[in-house]
Amino acid sequence: MRLTTKRLFSTLAIAALGLALSMPSSFSHTKLVSANPAAGSVITQWPEQISIEFDEDLINIGDEKTNFIVVNNAVGDQVSNNDETIESNIATVSLTPNEIEGPVLVFYRVISADGHPVEGEFTFTFGQDQPVTQVEITETTSTYPISIYIASAAFIASGIFFAIYSYRRRIRG
Repeated sequence: MRLTTKRLFSTLAIAALGLALSMPSSFSHTKLVSANPAAGSVITQWPEQISIEFDEDLINIGDEKTNFIVVNNAVGDQVSNNDETIESNIATVSLTPNEIEGPVLVFYRVISADGHPVEGEFTFTFGQDQPVTQVEITETTSTYPISIYIASAAFIASGIFFAIYSYRRRIRG
């Protein structure tokens, strides 16, 4: 059966469209559900650990440390240890003693069950008479816009088309 150029191009276009339509389902990423101490809270007793809960399970990739939580006190000193643990959808890290009152920044980077890294940060306040920090939970994911996937599929399809076209011309000539 000979494959005409038109039929080949139509098949590749349908395949690229199918690929593009299947991509949005992979764009949902894990989100922060809760934290202890909670984002925006005021605490008077320094905790021994911080736990962060997400809406999806977290994964470790190989032997590398892929999930981490970094906690900095009001003067910017790191008060978290390097002993993060992942249990299902909860990440936990222990803290060193801290006497400095004020806003505390919690930064996290975790790998969600779909394999995408998710990072974000939030604050809470340590100390009774400290001004409360504005709660701003920020989350970022490293994903590419769908246009990158469509452009890549079109580039690959055009390369395949050109290769087949060149091969067929060489055989005829």
